[in-house]
Amino acid sequence: MKKVKTVFNIFSIIFLIILIFWITQVNYNDLSYKENASAYLGILSSAMMSLALQLIIRGVKEKK
Repeated sequence: MKKVKTVFNIFSIIFLIILIFWITQVNYNDLSYKENASAYLGILSSAMMSLALQLIIRGVKEKK
């Protein structure tokens, strides 16, 4: 079980790094969806993946 938690933590950190990358890609002078569609989708998907991995880790801890 410890290896599984470690793998999920590593993936979670990777998705957080991707999240930081997408946050830097947003054009803050024009926050419209048309201008930043790919950045917004990147932020949303990486944040959701990171959250999902953390919830999986919490579920693994509760099954002990």
